[in-house]
Amino acid sequence: MNTFKGLFRPLHAGGLLAVSAVALTLSTALPTGATPTGARYLAGPVGARDATPREVSASAVYCPDGTLLQSGGYSLENGNTGPVLASHPVVGPDGRKGWYASASHADVRAYVLCRSALDSDS
Repeated sequence: MNTFKGLFRPLHAGGLLAVSAVALTLSTALPTGATPTGARYLAGPVGARDATPREVSASAVYCPDGTLLQSGGYSLENGNTGPVLASHPVVGPDGRKGWYASASHADVRAYVLCRSALDSDS
């Protein structure tokens, strides 16, 4: 039994959708770690499901300035198992490269691995 479900429901209903929309709009990323080679691993916001019958959610994350896209991917959050609709590289309006993912009937989060543009093997 989930004893926290009632505590988070008001935030989810009103605030989580707005927070997710702002995070996607601003293209912010949450730093989740660094690799030994200096690459950066970033996670995007969890996409909020829309109001359509397919309940589509989307997430995007972009590499910071001075870094290059190495790879990307996604995860389905909160135990969801809905079908993934898309998972691919994307270029933002400011030219930064990143990763986009969307899913149906599931909460999705995009991830990206970026490396320094100054690496000698570029």
